[in-house]
Amino acid sequence: MFKRPVLKFSSGAKLIAFAVVAVMLPTTVLSVIQYRSLVDLESKTKVAVQDSMRRTLQRVAREVEMDFRGLVKKSFDIKMEDLKNLDRIENHCAEIRKSYPQVGKMFVVSEPPSCPAKEFAIFCSVEGIIRIEQAQFNKNPMVRQMKEIYSSAWMMQHSETMKPDIFFWQFTCKSCSINESPHSHHYVFYPRFEKGNKGYKEPAGFAGMSLDDDYIRSEFFARIMPEMLGNPDIRIDGSDSVLAIFDEYKRELYASQPWLREPEVVIGFGPVFPRWRLAIGYKDKTIESLARDNFQKSLMITLFVLSLLIVGIILTLRATAREMRLAQAKSTFVSNVSHELKTPLALIRLFAETLELGRVKSDEKAHEYYRIINNESRRLTQLINNILDFSKIEANRKEYNMVSSDVAEVIEDVIRSYEYQITNAGFELDTDIEAGLPPALIDRDALSQAVLNLLNNAVKYSEDIKKIAVRVGARDHHIAIEVADSGIGIPRSEQKKIFEKFYRVSAGLVHDTKGSGLGLALVKHIVEAHRGQILVESAPGKGSRFTILLPASETDRAADGVGFDRGGYTVAEGANN
Repeated sequence: MFKRPVLKFSSGAKLIAFAVVAVMLPTTVLSVIQYRSLVDLESKTKVAVQDSMRRTLQRVAREVEMDFRGLVKKSFDIKMEDLKNLDRIENHCAEIRKSYPQVGKMFVVSEPPSCPAKEFAIFCSVEGIIRIEQAQFNKNPMVRQMKEIYSSAWMMQHSETMKPDIFFWQFTCKSCSINESPHSHHYVFYPRFEKGNKGYKEPAGFAGMSLDDDYIRSEFFARIMPEMLGNPDIRIDGSDSVLAIFDEYKRELYASQPWLREPEVVIGFGPVFPRWRLAIGYKDKTIESLARDNFQKSLMITLFVLSLLIVGIILTLRATAREMRLAQAKSTFVSNVSHELKTPLALIRLFAETLELGRVKSDEKAHEYYRIINNESRRLTQLINNILDFSKIEANRKEYNMVSSDVAEVIEDVIRSYEYQITNAGFELDTDIEAGLPPALIDRDALSQAVLNLLNNAVKYSEDIKKIAVRVGARDHHIAIEVADSGIGIPRSEQKKIFEKFYRVSAGLVHDTKGSGLGLALVKHIVEAHRGQILVESAPGKGSRFTILLPASETDRAADGVGFDRGGYTVAEGANN
């Protein structure tokens, strides 16, 4: 019967799958929503900027209107009986024109509804003051012209529900053009009302003034606009934004600074100059480009934050996976150590009981049992020492007793104590220890333990060719300790990991051979404590060579030790054949 294969996922794969579903999927959805929001914000930015520009222009127009309203009220704050004193009126007009150069002619036209016989008009200009009354009132061309202009302006401003207190009028006269340029006429009117025969207020004439078109075009805006644009309520960006005024023929009358583009927003400059236009825009960009820049900046910030989030997720996953691997390694370590402890203890107990019960028939056999008990106890002691030293290292309590010693002597003692086990396991041991080496500042016990761990690994991870070589000699102001074997070797991809705690290569004989995974980690730490380096040369099937480099003396230690890799090891090219 055919059985469907069952897919089994590791805990790390399940963790990644959960992270993708629980974290990456919502992050992706939020990113899409954020992008769509930025696109929507881009279009809304255009509308918002245009609306802001329009409100700015409206505030400018309103400020100009309020200035002229204040001017009119100040100019015509005169009692009727004072209008009979022409000298006083002429002086008042001269003061107004001196303070406000934009004022041209000032006038008052009085038409009392209850007494037509008291009609009069006063015109005050640079040429002088004129009073027109009684029979000349309706015949005078100046009076008739001003009444016609006022009537036209009143019809445009007046409604059944609202009577303006002050209103403005502007028209262009092509027949009175100067240098073929159309000339504009500007008027400000101030209606006057009196009680009539029926008891309610009726029109009683008007007062007002004309504005000097030449001055308005050439000097007025250049004088008042900079101060007005400095108002916090109207302030525009002086570096990019440009405010301009155009006449009815699109000729530029004023610009806050030179610009190269068409205006973004244009409105009528009413009510003071209803035929002219107020415009605003950017010096060298458009609203579309501004919105696009803001969109790109927001998008870059979003991508940056998203990148940080993704990097954080990846780092979290890596840390979690690392912790899971470490937990698995610790579990394997406990299992391996239990086996490592169980095997020598079982052998020691077995042979001790055999000796105790007197079952050994010959002295030679008893001597062999004693030797096995001694070797297994040494093996047990080494394992326990590794575990205890590693525990001290993890707790940052490991201390080294550094003394000036002969490295060759230390290595000879290690080989002498371990040589019997090596040769008894069928290995050929080749030693080459150079004489006359300079002393080095070392911890004798720690260095012995490091070399012993390397020798132990060489024995455990060799198959057919059982050959171990130990060499000690001088090398560039250093003392080099080499332990080489012709065993199974280490893949290059694994060589940087073998010095990690609990790490064991997961293939071949290395995987099948029990071990704690602490030996090389302890070697690395001991070499670091001696400010040295450990080099690895290995290839699968061609053996391995571990080389410990130690500063040869206190002088060399100070000079060369600073340059050592504090990581404790270097992966070298080549292999031991």
